[in-house]
Order: sequence, then structure tokens, then C-alpha cells
Amino acid sequence: MKTRLISVAILLPVTIVIILVGKWPYALLISILMLLASVEYVQMLQRKGYTLALPCIFAFNLLWMAEALWGNGKWFVPGLAGLMLLTVGWMLYRRDRHPTIADPTAEWALTFAGGMYLGIGGAYLWRMRALPDGLWWTLTALPVVWISESMAYFVGRKWGQHKMSPTISPGKSWEGYAGEIISGTLTGLFLGWLWPTVAPGVIRLTPVKGLALGAAISALTTAGDFFVSVIKREVGVKDTGTLIPGHGGIFDRIDSLLWTGFVTWVVVTLWA
Repeated sequence: MKTRLISVAILLPVTIVIILVGKWPYALLISILMLLASVEYVQMLQRKGYTLALPCIFAFNLLWMAEALWGNGKWFVPGLAGLMLLTVGWMLYRRDRHPTIADPTAEWALTFAGGMYLGIGGAYLWRMRALPDGLWWTLTALPVVWISESMAYFVGRKWGQHKMSPTISPGKSWEGYAGEIISGTLTGLFLGWLWPTVAPGVIRLTPVKGLALGAAISALTTAGDFFVSVIKREVGVKDTGTLIPGHGGIFDRIDSLLWTGFVTWVVVTLWA
């Protein structure tokens, strides 16, 4: 627990400063996180005997981020098609050089899927920050995730009796999930009141909108956590990596955030 708290005390202030600055430091932070998560993804699948094309996964990440930053829709689809064909070429090369590979098509599919999943998640973390009043939406959405996940952990440990899905994540309980939704909703409500108080007349965030966003995020983004849990159980690891002392890997820490940007973008866009 001490190690976990030390990691949070170091990383959280840095993250908040970068969010406040926005622009290229924020885009760079997202890109680095996605690239590190990609490395962990590839290393996890290696335990099952798969060799994935890490450069192709990087390329998918960067393509999605470039589209979010500068894209006009004209070159994104051709770029995506080109990368897909590139991964096919890599698979054919691997099969030709190593004819005993058991599942070359699985390696191609896992390369493509991993790059797309991480690329989309990273792109929408940027799109969330780029929304009108995006700073305030981001400073609402991310604390909702951090606080609700912490409450899910503590409530689940103390009162968790009914498992949500033992075959996916044995540690997660319905009691913890209820704590996650309640705390996330209340956090959204509080921040929906706080930020307009801090910046009156500047932002369109309201307590009701904060409450709705908090409820949506805390209810839906758990799926990202479950998805990574499926991968970890399949390959037989507890954490996706060891980069963050006391917390595991980068993929462990951003699993819910990969859904948060998209959920926030959709909710706020529907209100616009």
C-alpha cells in the first residue's frame, strides 16, 4: 500500500499539470502511454507463443492520434487501409520464413486488433480534451474514474460477497461495482458544481451534467478493466507489467481510461 501511495503522489500531480497545459504535452503523454501499453500487450501475448508486429501496432496508435490532432478525414481511411495491408504483408513474410508457425492468422488479427484498440482509446482521450470546455470535462471525467475505481477496490475488499464474473475477474464484486457507480456519480455531481464555481460564466458544465457524466463513466468503463482482465487470465499474469511500482503496468492503469475518453466525448457531443 505504501508503494502504491508513493507512486500516486509522484505521478498524479505531473498528470494534472499536463492536463492543464494541454496541447502538445498532453498529446505526447497520451502517445507515450499508448506506446508503452502496446509493448506490454505484445509481451503478454508472447507468453501464449504469439509474435506480434510491434511497429505495426505503434503505427496504428500514431495514425489514430494524428487523425485526432490534424485529420480532415481525407487521408485517414487510406492510411488505415495501408496499415492493414502492411500487417498482412508482415504475416505473409513471417509464414514464409517460419513455416512451422501454428497460428499466423491469429498473430495478424491480434496485431491489428491491439493497434486499433489502443489507438482508438488514445485518440478519444485527446478528443475529450479538445472539446469545447474540454479542460473541465477532462478534469471531471478522469477524477470520476480515479475515485470510483478506488472506491470499488475498498468496498469490494470490505463488503464484497457476490462476484460479478469469477471467470473473468474473481476479485470484482457487485458490491464493489455499486460502490464504484455511487461514488462516480457523486464525484461527477460535486465537480459539476465545483468547476462552474471556480470559473463562473466560462463553462457549460452543470451539476446535473456532471452527475450524468459520472454515472455513465462509472457504469460503462468497467468494461475496459474486464477486457484487460480477460487478456491477463488467458496468458496467466497478474499484472500487464511492472513499470509502476505497486500498480503493475501502464495497461493496468489505463484500461478504464481507454473507454473514458470515448464515453465522455459521446455524452458531451449529444448535449451540444
